Amino acid sequence: MNNSNTTNDILTQLAANPPKVIGGYKKSGWAVKTLEKISNDSIEIEPDGNITAKAILLATDQSYYPAFLTLDMKNGAKIIGVYLITDNKDTFGLIPFEIARDFIDKGEIELTPFRYRTLEKIDGDTFQQNWPDFS
Repeated sequence: MNNSNTTNDILTQLAANPPKVIGGYKKSGWAVKTLEKISNDSIEIEPDGNITAKAILLATDQSYYPAFLTLDMKNGAKIIGVYLITDNKDTFGLIPFEIARDFIDKGEIELTPFRYRTLEKIDGDTFQQNWPDFS
């Protein structure tokens, strides 16, 4: 199967039924409340040693988005994946940031570069020097 065709199919489906990306909050506490509703642990160690962590993104427009980050622990917790949360009726879904940003109603405002902080401090994270401040 051609991965490019699969991606195009997914994008076509999403364009026909745009996901409701959760975020754009004026206060970080609302992003935390959203993450608390999701049963996943704040930090999960994946079989490959990477970590998936609940986090809050601070966009350049000073709004907040709840998210999940995949962190490469072999490289000081470098971010290798960002997933925003979508509202799918009574459930939450995850959508890669690269796709989600096309469905965020921000007009001309660019969300990146964003700053972030994980809900919990992660041992071995060299990027969040002043946790719990945004890095």
